Amino acid sequence: MNGGPVAWTSRRQPTVSSSTQEAEYMAAASAVKEALWLRKLMIAFGRPVRCVEMYSDNQAAITLLQSSDDSARAKHIDIAHHFAKERVLMGDVIFKYLSTTEMVADGLTKPMSRVPFDNFKDMLGLKI
Repeated sequence: MNGGPVAWTSRRQPTVSSSTQEAEYMAAASAVKEALWLRKLMIAFGRPVRCVEMYSDNQAAITLLQSSDDSARAKHIDIAHHFAKERVLMGDVIFKYLSTTEMVADGLTKPMSRVPFDNFKDMLGLKI
């Protein structure tokens, strides 16, 4: 909101995935649920949001989310994870590509050396 992250989470994925595309696709379902809840909260505050912008650093997962056909690459993924794709196709959320180096939330989930940490700190607006 206003250019900053509002919510983030980091936890072990409950299912096994065979690729990063699949892992990101499955994680998108959880992220979309959170985003739609936040959209309802904004409506309650009198600030309606028509379409929630979400960002991913995995272009293959974004392609799979935006594709209207059922891909052979996704037919084995549990149906519960297709929730995100449905919401993208309905226009409730849109996924956009953002490179890993620009992904602010990654700083909360990965160890970093000094230079990347300083960049992360600057993206958060922290002065230490």
